[in-house]
Amino acid sequence: MGTSKIPLARANYRRAIRPKGPGPGREPAINRDELSIAVAWRPRTSWRAVALLERCARRTANAEGFDRGSLSIAVVGAAAMTTLHRLHLGREEPTDVLTFDLGTDCRHGILDGEIVLCADMARRRAAARDKTLATARAELALYLVHGLLHLAGYDDRDAATFRRMHRREDEILATLGLGGVFQDGA
Repeated sequence: MGTSKIPLARANYRRAIRPKGPGPGREPAINRDELSIAVAWRPRTSWRAVALLERCARRTANAEGFDRGSLSIAVVGAAAMTTLHRLHLGREEPTDVLTFDLGTDCRHGILDGEIVLCADMARRRAAARDKTLATARAELALYLVHGLLHLAGYDDRDAATFRRMHRREDEILATLGLGGVFQDGA
């Protein structure tokens, strides 16, 4: 899964996926006394997944000790994800998730990050299994947990850390009633 710990100016990120000018989609002010989670759904069709993603983000953040800060989640299509992947990691292809750490402080329970999820990648992965929208939603939830675990300091660059991270993903997803999505899809 494509992730990046590159600090990214919110304005640059916003230009890549959000319309310019005033109105919906404007960045909320960060309240450091509570955990703010915002989800922006950009694909043309709704999967009715926003509530699941909010619940998933809050459960994962709490499980990893985050109780304050701000998390912005954007669900985009393959074209927008390809653009972001090229801009930030130099790869000319979509990826499932990109994570941007904007100042997360694990020691003090402060989350400050942005996670971009690719709906088209989730749908493709779901199509390889049972083609249901429920499976695609669970796949998006997996991508979100994966990004949050990167913000919490998890890594998946070698076999041992890969197993640890993906085991933790499945533990969290099971508490949400989604089962072991990574394990089931691997």
